[in-house]
Amino acid sequence: MTVNWGKKLGIVEKTTAEKWMDWAKAHQELVAVSVIVLLLLGVGVPYYINSQAKSENDAKGVLNLGQYYLHSQVDPKNGPFKTEGEKYQQAIQTFQRITTDYAGTKTSKLARYYVAKSQFELGQYSQAYTSFDAASQELKDSPLGEEAYLGKIFCLVAQSQFSPATTLAETFLKDNPDSFIAPEVHLSLSDIYLRTQNKEKAIEQLKLTEKSYPDSSWSKEASLRLEKLSS
Repeated sequence: MTVNWGKKLGIVEKTTAEKWMDWAKAHQELVAVSVIVLLLLGVGVPYYINSQAKSENDAKGVLNLGQYYLHSQVDPKNGPFKTEGEKYQQAIQTFQRITTDYAGTKTSKLARYYVAKSQFELGQYSQAYTSFDAASQELKDSPLGEEAYLGKIFCLVAQSQFSPATTLAETFLKDNPDSFIAPEVHLSLSDIYLRTQNKEKAIEQLKLTEKSYPDSSWSKEASLRLEKLSS
């Protein structure tokens, strides 16, 4: 026979709800804060997600505008741009608007690359290098990120900084031998070697390109350069 000792001694056990109410009364501040946090999460998280989605869409719209500028016609009389400089300057301003107004979005990373590309076209090689460097890190392990890395090499070559350009190119080929831009890096490295009077290494890079990428435009270009060096 089971004896209910609580009832036998005149003790009435509290229900779970009653126990919870007693605890809540003893911890009113904690309960209030918890309720506020839950309300904020319920309202704030959906708002943040919607806000981010809107920012991404708005950023894409501005990116499309910037790319339109990049492909716009240059016509001294009819425009829309009268000079190349005017076109690329407008493109830079548009892409930079994305990196500032929509920072943190995926599109802002793409915009950084196009800022660099436009700066390069304007001959702003020092600024372009900085932008390409940022883009190569933000877009790491993506095709555009590798393009940005190549842009860094071009910027250094344009400023006759051949030693660091050589280091960048050699490091890239060592770390990314199967990259889609590897043949272009080989050709660029060959050009750098020629500029620094290292014909032997230049030919080595051209032969490597010719052999490694048969039946490609890169291989044909390497062959043409080898012929010129041999004549």
